[in-house]
This record gives sequence, C-alpha cells and structure tokens, in this order.
Amino acid sequence: MDELGIMLLELMGGSGNISSLTHCATRLRPTFKDRSKVDAEGIENLAEVIGIVDNDKSFQIIIGTNVGEVYEAVRAHMSNHSELESGETGNESLINRFVSLVVSIFSPLLPLLAGAGLLRGFTILANELGILSVESDTNTLLTLAATSVFYFFPLLVAITSAKKFKTSAYIAIAVLGVLIMPDFVAMMNDQPGTIIQFMGMPIRLFSYTGQVIPSIILVWLQSKMEFFLKKVIPQSLHMVVIPTILLFLLVPIAAGIIGPIGNYASLFIADVVGRLTAINSIVTGAIIGGIWNILIMFGFHWAPNTMIIIPEIAATGTSALIAYGANANFGMAGAALAIFIMTKNKDLKNFSVSAITSVFLSGIVEPAIYGIGVKYKTPLAAGCIGAAIGGAFMGAFDVIGNAFVFGGLTTIPAFAGPTLWAYLVGLLLSFIGGLVLTFVFGVKGLE
Repeated sequence: MDELGIMLLELMGGSGNISSLTHCATRLRPTFKDRSKVDAEGIENLAEVIGIVDNDKSFQIIIGTNVGEVYEAVRAHMSNHSELESGETGNESLINRFVSLVVSIFSPLLPLLAGAGLLRGFTILANELGILSVESDTNTLLTLAATSVFYFFPLLVAITSAKKFKTSAYIAIAVLGVLIMPDFVAMMNDQPGTIIQFMGMPIRLFSYTGQVIPSIILVWLQSKMEFFLKKVIPQSLHMVVIPTILLFLLVPIAAGIIGPIGNYASLFIADVVGRLTAINSIVTGAIIGGIWNILIMFGFHWAPNTMIIIPEIAATGTSALIAYGANANFGMAGAALAIFIMTKNKDLKNFSVSAITSVFLSGIVEPAIYGIGVKYKTPLAAGCIGAAIGGAFMGAFDVIGNAFVFGGLTTIPAFAGPTLWAYLVGLLLSFIGGLVLTFVFGVKGLE
C-alpha cells in the first residue's frame, strides 16, 4: 500500500501539486493546482485503480473499499499533509464543491451508520421471528443502541463539519447540544413552533433531533466568527473569551435563525419527496433504481443520500428510496456475472468475481460500474434497466428500509419487516435483469 501511495503521488504531480485530498467510501478525491501535471492515463492503468472520473474540473480515483488505507499512504508522503482537507477548491464547479463538502462531512460517519443500521435490522428481524419480544428490556436497549446515532446526529455532523471548517468541535457540540437537550425540547410543550422570548426577541422552537442542515450552517458560521475573534482578541484571552462569546451569540442564533431555517428546508425537501413518491410509487421506484448507478458514476448520489434519505430515516425511521437504490447494485452484479460467463479472459473473469463479491458483501458497486459498465457500455445499460425493473416491483409493494446501508446481501436485515419478501424479490429481479439483458444487448470488444 505504501508503494501505491508513492506512485499515485508521483502521477498526481507531486506533493506540491495537490491542494486538497479527501476520500469517500471508495474514491480518492484530490484537487490540483495544475491539472496539466497529472498523468490521468498512468493513474488509470495502475492495477490497484478501478477507474477514474475526470470531468468538469472534478477528478476522482476509484480505489474500492480499501480507499482509506490508500489515502493514508498518499498522505504519509506529503509534506503539506496537514493542509490536505482544507485546500483551495475555488476552481471547481459549484456542484462539485457541494459534493466534495458533503463527502468530507459524511464519509467518516458511514461505518457508524451502517453498523447501527444492521443492528436495527437484526433487532426488527428478531421481533418478526418471535425470538425477541418488543416489550423486553433487551429489545429496548438494542433499539436505543441502533437509533442513538440519529438522535445525536446533529452533534456527530457538528464534529465532522468542525474538522472540515477548521473550528472547535467542542464549542460546536456545546452549541448544538442545546437544541436537543430535554429542557429545550420541554419548552415546546409538545407543540413545535412554540414561541419563547430571549432578551425580548422571539424565538420559534422546533425539534432538531436527526437534522443535519442546521449543524452544517451553524458550524460554518462558527468558523468565520472564531477566525475573526482570534484576529481581534489578544491571544492571552483566547482560551476564555472566545468560547464565552461564541456560546452567548451562537446559541440564540442557532435556536432563533439557523435552526428554524434548516427545519423549514428539511420539511420542504421531505414534502417534495413525499409528494413525488405518492404520485406513483412504481414509477418512482423504477426511476430511482434506473438512475442510481449513473448518479454513483459521477459521485452525485451523495446529495440525495445526505439531504433526503438520511434525514428521512432519522425523522421517520424508514425510507423507501434506500430500498429502491439498492437495486442498482444488484443490477450491475447481474451484468458482472454475465461478463464472467461470456469472457474467456482469465483476468476479466477474476475481476468480475471480485466486482460481484464487492456488491454482495460490502454493498459497493463502483468496481462493477467502472471496471465493467463504463468499459463495455452495454452492461451498464443492462444493469440500469434491470435495477429499474426491480425498483418498480418494490414500488408496487411499498418496500421500505429501516436504516441507511448500502445494498448487499449482508445488509438485508436492515430491510426486515412486512415488505422484506418484496425487497428480496426486487433484488432478484434486478440481478436477473442485468444478467439477461447483458446477453441480449451483447458486448463488443470482449475477449
């Protein structure tokens, strides 16, 4: 891994050419000072690299589930590694800057979300099978263990946001902690929108458990205020004066301005999604399943994941979209199996097995997308259509998921409940669809 880090660093133009470097579940996401110094072809030809995304000033290196190790290997050989996560990205398009921001904030939380999701799924499955009584203390503790991540999600997002914006995570937690404290919630008297007075100013109260928008906005504002205060206040007073000022100012700003704005934004997004899914769940399932691999291919799936699906699960405990999106993984897994059967090339056969295993065990579909779908074109189309078929079937039976997880065999318990059977059938339809349609469409240039 150390050797790969050195090679990547050299092909990216050296330490001095990298202005920032982050990673998500499967990709390195560098930004460069001079793109002409980057050997994109050399990077793509590395055996350990699945593929690259190089468009609209965005550059992503598809590694796989061991991307964290590769990131650390590259970082270890950089002289400016302490500045990697906050480098200048002004040359990027607005959408890519947004995606980069979302990735850097939410990627560290993915393992926790996945673990909590599986625990929640196993608990529900045990309830359904009659193994565990819903009235038992064991069930209560397991449920609390699986759902606490969403109760405290504003604080978790505050921690990762503080790292991104280079401000105090402790102050951010203290400020946002006010919004979820029992005494704050009690002031609403079970009536969201209740108005209280703070020094003569009206503040409208809402519940912020599970919300992410207020956390990100508030921590960004905190970073700007903290930077300003450090410039105007003598350093000898920083330790006491700055936290005092920030707590005094940010708590009412959070409760009275940023919190309500974030709450209304979240409600608006949830309402739009609810209306769209209510129109025709079959069409919605087909569209989400069909386009999800395309969103993943360009890295845009993080926007609906973090702005819609995670908040929806945090607020209601379920999401239909997380189920529909899982079909994309199995559609591409079916296409990968078709390639395994059709090709005589031993290396491609081995890669196909690896891509299928990645989907089944980790819910990671990028190897199949970039190593097979993008390369041969028709398997990508077959996988997307197969996923649309599975998504439509799930939509017909109102399938839901109980947690934010990537679609794979190991995460099936997260979909436990009355619609589990339809979820499994939908995945099977996606898999068979991707498999059969790849044969129907044919594959050019296959050895």
